[in-house]
Amino acid sequence: MDASFNVVTGQAELNQALFQVTHGLYVLTAVLDGRPNGQCLDAMMQVTNMPPRVAIGVGKRTLTHEMIFGSGFFAVNVIDRELPDCYDLVRRFGFQSGRRVDKFDGLSFSEGENGCPLLPNAKAFFECRVVADKTADLGTHSLFVGLVERAGTREAGSPLTYNEYRAAMKKGR
Repeated sequence: MDASFNVVTGQAELNQALFQVTHGLYVLTAVLDGRPNGQCLDAMMQVTNMPPRVAIGVGKRTLTHEMIFGSGFFAVNVIDRELPDCYDLVRRFGFQSGRRVDKFDGLSFSEGENGCPLLPNAKAFFECRVVADKTADLGTHSLFVGLVERAGTREAGSPLTYNEYRAAMKKGR
């Protein structure tokens, strides 16, 4: 093994090492009984292209998880890093609980075909139907596989990555 690596085994250190994995930062949305909710999501990946499917990891204790589990639908909105309010979106959807706050209060959005909120300034969106027999219980989280039934993209803009967001927060944005 190369001596220049700082090898770690503790939980906190392993979590810090995982910050080296590059991935996007998204707003995951769902609706149940007419009530919309959303949360920040950094665990999403395309798993097949025919049919088009994505996988998302969602904490079981979240309201969004309950809504996805109950409705069988979700939408993923790609945050555009070129928007002046992109970090405000992260604060709105990532730093408060939908059990205590209506995260969509005063926020413009449209309802997708599956009923989930779509953010008008997103770089892209994906409307998904949960593939129930592919859902996996991971203990603290569920891994939902979603069939992408409808998507939209914009030419302008760039997706915000989780690493870019973390760097901006260190600079005090």
